[in-house]
Amino acid sequence: MVQPFCRSTYITLDEASIRHNIQVIRARLPEGVGVIAVVKDNAYGHGVREIAEAALRSGATRLAVATVGEALELRAAGITAPTLVFGPYDDHCVADAQAQSFALSVFDPAQAAIIRQGLAPSLAPLKVHLKVDTGMRRYGFQSPEDVLETIRALRALGRVEIEGLYSHYASADDLSSDAPEQQYARFVQFVEVLRAEGLLPPIVHLSNSAGAMRYPERSFSAVRLGIALYGLSPAPGFADHFGIPLRPVLSLRSIVAQLVDVAPGTAVSYGGTYVAPSPRRLATVPVGYGDGYDRRFSNKGAVLIRGQRAPIVGRVTMDAVVVDVTDIDGVAFGDEVVIIGRQGQEEISAEALAEALGTIPYEVTTRLARRLPRVIVSSDDAAP
Repeated sequence: MVQPFCRSTYITLDEASIRHNIQVIRARLPEGVGVIAVVKDNAYGHGVREIAEAALRSGATRLAVATVGEALELRAAGITAPTLVFGPYDDHCVADAQAQSFALSVFDPAQAAIIRQGLAPSLAPLKVHLKVDTGMRRYGFQSPEDVLETIRALRALGRVEIEGLYSHYASADDLSSDAPEQQYARFVQFVEVLRAEGLLPPIVHLSNSAGAMRYPERSFSAVRLGIALYGLSPAPGFADHFGIPLRPVLSLRSIVAQLVDVAPGTAVSYGGTYVAPSPRRLATVPVGYGDGYDRRFSNKGAVLIRGQRAPIVGRVTMDAVVVDVTDIDGVAFGDEVVIIGRQGQEEISAEALAEALGTIPYEVTTRLARRLPRVIVSSDDAAP
């Protein structure tokens, strides 16, 4: 069992699964379409340095993040791949983008003034991607006229390279919705206006994970793989509908750190919300809400030990949970515990945890704390 650093609770990331997920989606795309690996929010909680490096080794050609700070984190880790920042920024961040050669998004005419104020004439040209709103109603230019006006304003600055044009599907993962068709048609309008003016950038991208699966023929220059990169379906059953066998990348593992036998009537954890109804054998596992394991799993969740489910008893604490192993033979100090992932024939998936919490797997993984060590493994080396 891998136990990196000095922490017995840790995340393993299967590089073979990253490669597999990129390959099974890329196989559906037209030849020459690039893959942008979306690694925002610490790579959806998986670990940004580890995932970015593995994705680039596995066929991704570009990266995307939400903030300038995240882009700078990649550069500080020695990752020099082309990188796009999705979100807004202040003028003092513009020179950072120039100096570190990552691209900023421009989605509003007012941003031309921000770029003008921050642009450093002595540095390399600033790369930008223009974002247009086709129906998400979050960020994006509202009309082709606004785009053209902003392109002219940016070109007048002299140190700006307009590298890309993109938009974002709001509901491509909803097979009952025709909104993606309307968004695609709207995006094509923007593309055609810019092409007619001779201003269409070389990199054009619309599809997120769901869009890449559902509309491979509409991939333009590149697709942005977010949730699918990590082996999680954009919506329940969505990947299966298209016959795309995604493989989860992340497992969260720990150990049995203590075993105790308790008498009937023994209260467990804060507040004594669980009281042993009979003699029980309990194991302490060093994982808690400080690691991103939701407190709502108190007296409800379970972990895997020796290939069997051990229910959580009492409240989830910041650094530990207590589980009942009375009915699991042979449990010993140091035994492996799986909180997310597979052990033997049993599995606890991020999707299952999300369903139990009434949320989405994105939230389950992005909550995983940075204090958890991350280690890249191969399928051959990963724990079963």
